Amino acid sequence: MSQSQSRAQFGIDASWLSNTIRECQAFLGESVSLVPSDLRATAGKFIERLPKTRTPLETLVQKGLLLDLAIQFGYAAHKAFHKHSGPIDRSSRRCAFQPAASLGEWPRDSTRSPAEAFHRWASRFGFELQTAHPQACVHGAEYYIKQHYQDRLAIDTLAQQLRCSSAYLQRTFKDVTGFTLREYQAELRLREALRLLETTNLKIEGIAGDVGYRSKKDLYRVVEARVGCTPLEFRKRRQAGTGKTGGAETAHQTTPRHSAIRHSPNDRQRRGA
Repeated sequence: MSQSQSRAQFGIDASWLSNTIRECQAFLGESVSLVPSDLRATAGKFIERLPKTRTPLETLVQKGLLLDLAIQFGYAAHKAFHKHSGPIDRSSRRCAFQPAASLGEWPRDSTRSPAEAFHRWASRFGFELQTAHPQACVHGAEYYIKQHYQDRLAIDTLAQQLRCSSAYLQRTFKDVTGFTLREYQAELRLREALRLLETTNLKIEGIAGDVGYRSKKDLYRVVEARVGCTPLEFRKRRQAGTGKTGGAETAHQTTPRHSAIRHSPNDRQRRGA
C-alpha cells in the first residue's frame, strides 16, 4: 500500500478539515441571534452542509470539533440571551443554567455518528435553554417580528413555533417589553415608514405597502396621530433639514432620529428576564 493510499484510508484530508472548521465557525456565529425553538432545524441544515468523514481519524476529529462547537455555542447563546434581555438585566450573573450539562452522555457515546449526536444535542440544548428561561419566548417573538413586521401577525401560530401558549406569550411579552405584540409590530412599521419617508423619494402609497399598511390612508392616519403631521409634511420638513414635525415631536424625545414617535420597541425599560 502506498503512502498516499494509507493517508486516504486512515489520515485527514486537509481540504476536509478546512471546510469542516469553516462550517463550524459559521454555525457558531449564529449563536447571537438564533432563538431556542429554531436550533434543531438550524442544526439539521448545518449537518447537511458538513463535509462527510471518510476515515476513522476524520470521524474522531469531527467528534472533537463538534463537541467543542457545542460547548462554545451553548455558552455564547446563553450569554446572548441574557444580553438581549436588556441593560437592566443582570440575571446571567446568578443564573444556574449550565450549557455544558446538555451534552449528557455524548462524549462517551460511540453508538452514534458525531453528526447525529450533535443534532440530538442541539434539540436537547434548545429545549433546556428555553425551559430554564421561561421568558425566552419573548426573545423569539421580538426576533420574529423584526424579521416579519410587514406581514400579518398570527399570534397563535407564533406561540406554537416558540413552544409556549398564546396567553403566556402575550402576557410575558407585555411584562418584559411594555408593548403588546401588535403594538410592537406597529412601532416597527411606523419607524420604518418614517425612515423611508426621510431617506427616499418612494411614493407614499408604495411605502405604506412595503411596511405592511393596508393602504396609504392607514399610513396617513397613523403618522398624523403619532407625529402630528401628514407623511408628506414629515418628508418635506425632514428633507429640508428643519427637523420640525409638529407638537408631538417636542413633547416626546425618545428616539435619536424619529423623536416624534411616542415610544420605541427598544426604548421602553424592561422589567426582568
